[in-house]
This record gives sequence, C-alpha cells and structure tokens, in this order.
Amino acid sequence: SSWAARNPDRPVLMSRAPLNAAQKAQANARRASRKISAAQRKETEDALTGAIRQLLAEQNDRIEAIASEHGVTQDKVKKLMGGERYYKKGSRNTQLANALIHAKAQEVNADRPRGAKYSLDEIREMVKADESMQNLVHEEQQEYITKLNERHALQNMSICATNTAAARDVQSTLDNVFKMLDGLALRTGIYTCLFASRGYVYDTAQATWFGTDNVMDFWEDVLQTEADEITRKLEQWACMADLDERETVQNMQRVCTRLLNSGLRTIAKQRDIRINYTNFDIAMKEKLAIDLKGWPEGVPFQSPTSINDLKALLKVRDALKDGSCRWFRMSPRQREEYAAELAARRKKGDVIGKPRKKRADAGVPHKRKGKENAPLRKRVRAAGSSTQAPKSVEYIDTTDEEDTSEEEV
Repeated sequence: SSWAARNPDRPVLMSRAPLNAAQKAQANARRASRKISAAQRKETEDALTGAIRQLLAEQNDRIEAIASEHGVTQDKVKKLMGGERYYKKGSRNTQLANALIHAKAQEVNADRPRGAKYSLDEIREMVKADESMQNLVHEEQQEYITKLNERHALQNMSICATNTAAARDVQSTLDNVFKMLDGLALRTGIYTCLFASRGYVYDTAQATWFGTDNVMDFWEDVLQTEADEITRKLEQWACMADLDERETVQNMQRVCTRLLNSGLRTIAKQRDIRINYTNFDIAMKEKLAIDLKGWPEGVPFQSPTSINDLKALLKVRDALKDGSCRWFRMSPRQREEYAAELAARRKKGDVIGKPRKKRADAGVPHKRKGKENAPLRKRVRAAGSSTQAPKSVEYIDTTDEEDTSEEEV
C-alpha cells in the first residue's frame, strides 16, 4: 500500500499521465526548437559578455589613470562615479504578478492535455492582454494573492499518490536540505546531523544520514555507534513499530502534548517541568517568567488531552510545528509589567487562577499514627566495644602441642 492509500482523507498530488505517440512527437519538436533557440541565445549572450568585459577593462584602466592623476584611491573614484551599488534584500512574499499568472494558467490550461498546455511566456502575454487583470484595486489584488497562497498550502500539505513519486520527492527535498545545511555550516560553523528513514515497510525511500564537517564522529567517539547502525535501527523501528499515522483525536492529543512539553523543557532547561494549565498565569508566567504566544484563535487554552475536537487539535499541532505558537522567556521589563498587572487585579479583588481546595479539617492539629509519635531511642554501645576491627599481634608464638603434632606428621 502507498502513503496515499493509508491516508484516504488527505488531498493527493496526482501523477502525470504518460504521453501518447502524437504528444511525444510534439514534445520532441518543441524540445528541438528550444535547443536551437538556446544555442542562438547563448551566442548572443557570449557576444554581449565579451563587449561588457572589454568595456570594464577600458573603464578600469581609465579609473586607474584618473586616480593616479589626482592622487586618490580607485575606490573613491568608483564611489563618485556611482559604480558601487547597495542592494536591498527583496521580500519573499507572494507577488501579484505570480498570482495573476497562476489565475490565468488555471483558466486556460485546466482542460488542455499534457503537452498541449500554454507555456509561461504565452500566459504572461495573455495576462498583459487581459484588461480585467489591469488596474486592480487592493481588494482584488489580495484575492488573487490569497488564491495562490492557498494553492501553495495545498501542495505543501498534500500527499504523493504513489511510492515512486514519494521517493523522488524525498530525495529531491533532502538534497536541497543537505545543500542548505552545508551552506549554513560554512557561514556559521554550526554542527548539524540528520537521520532519515522510510516510515512504512512498503515505502521505497532509502534510509540515509547526513552530517556537517566531522560531526558524525560524535556517535562513534561518545556513543560507540556508527551512523550506519543508527540509521539501520531507525529504519527497523519505523517499519516494525506499527505506528498509527492517522489524524485521530487520540493521536493529535499525544502529538500536541509532546510538542508542548518538549518546547517547554527546552526553554526552561528542565527535564521534570510540567505545564500548569489551570494556574498558568501564576505558576508559569509570574514564577518562571515563561509564556506561550501564538495559541490558535477559537481554541480554548487547556491541556490537549482535554480537547476532543479534531479540527481544534489540528490547529494546535500545525501552529506548534510551523513555529507560530511557541514558548518564550519574558524579558525583565515584561515580567515587571505583568507583576504590576497582577497586583492591580488582586487589589481589585479579582481571583487569579484556581485556588487549591481547602481540607475540611484545616487548622486542626493531627496526631501522628503508629511509631511516628514514639520518642526516638538512642542506641547505647556496650562498654569496651569498639567499632574498629581488632588489631593482630606482630608475632604469634607456637605451642609444644603444635610442634609435636607437626613432628608426628
């Protein structure tokens, strides 16, 4: 069975249908045409590159001559010429142009078979020629952008239809992750290791591991275990543990509880700490100066085990996974402001949190039961006794009987 068959309630990324003979011929013709166009573009770009290099060489010679003539540095001449530019990092938000192209592609390519769909350049020209997509108001622009964002979210959360597609997705994504981690280690010197394994016995993705620099020596030097052995055990555990991957209430309660507890232990640096949901304002925020921000709207703040709505649990899980809901340590200023707020509320007579229930016999002295009320007895050591072991004499005298018996023997 495939990952899609084990998750029938999730959207599926459908695989592309194979091309027929006519579509293959058209594809080959377009491929040959693109190859010729690419060669022509490369020839033109090479000529342009050569001209620009010649211009830069002449410009550098001229800058050097001007700097020598006026007794200044070449950097100053370049700055005065405007040759040095400062670039601002662009936003990675969804752009309106991409949203319009996506909407037009959905409109014109929805019913066309594979191999006959319009290209990106053709769709761009269609967008420019469509008067309804020009001079849009802000609400219309946001509507197009929202549709594209929803499409991205659907693709990100959908599952692969076949095991082959899933294996290719795994390999491609892991390759990108490995390149990003290598670059991060090169820029910051961070050590990172990663283990990946298939999650089902019929999946075709291969188990693998990755590490930056010599971080994998840690497993052999400290834990006396090779990385290949860890990967093998991880794959065996994942395939034989009979993990329940369904999005049920019980599973989501367990996942949300684990994510909340692990995040709190990380920020508090304590392993035995627990979340006090009832008296959260006092036990967590006032005493420990730890707060949780980004809790999903419309979901009551309580233990995940007390939430029986699957949609609410999925909101909490997604917020914890993408980092929008996370623990943080309050700054001294935030802590002082919160303490002042609590003091003002107490002064008004507000009850903060849930007070502990008093015992019915509170204030009544209790007698100890059993031997706890008996006086302690002091053990008296006998006279002449010592806790030290007896010392042996330096010489031992033998008797006549011992000598006689030895001679007889």
